[in-house]
Amino acid sequence: MLLLADTSFVIDLMLNDKGAVGKAKELADGSIPIIVGTPTLFELYVGVGLSVKSESEGEKIRGAVGSLTQVPLDASSARRAGLIYARKVREGTMIDTEDAMLAGIALENNQPILTRNKKHFLGIYGLKVEDY
Repeated sequence: MLLLADTSFVIDLMLNDKGAVGKAKELADGSIPIIVGTPTLFELYVGVGLSVKSESEGEKIRGAVGSLTQVPLDASSARRAGLIYARKVREGTMIDTEDAMLAGIALENNQPILTRNKKHFLGIYGLKVEDY
C-alpha cells in the first residue's frame, strides 16, 4: 500500500506538527511509502511564489518532498478529477480544483489520501481517506 499525501500533510511535516510527524514515523515503521501528487506540488509552489521568503520556503519544500515518489495528473486521473469536480458543483458542494485532481489520482491508482482535512474529500465514491 502507498499513501498519497495531501498538501496539509506535507505542510504539517514541514512545521513539525506532532500528529503529522507521528504518522510519518508510524508509516515508515510499517514500511508504508508516502507519495505526492503533482497537484500537491502545485499548491506548495503557489505558496512559495507568494511568500516573502520564497527561496527558503522553496528549500523547505524540496527537503520535504524531494525523496518522495511523485505521481502525475495523467489523462485518466484528469478525467476522473473533472467528473468529481462537476458532480460536486451539481450537488451544490464545492471542492477545490486541486483536491478534485488529487482525488482523481488516488482513485485512478487505488491509493488512499493522507490528510488532516477529511471533510475536503467527503462524498467522493470509492475514495479512501486516512487522517492523522
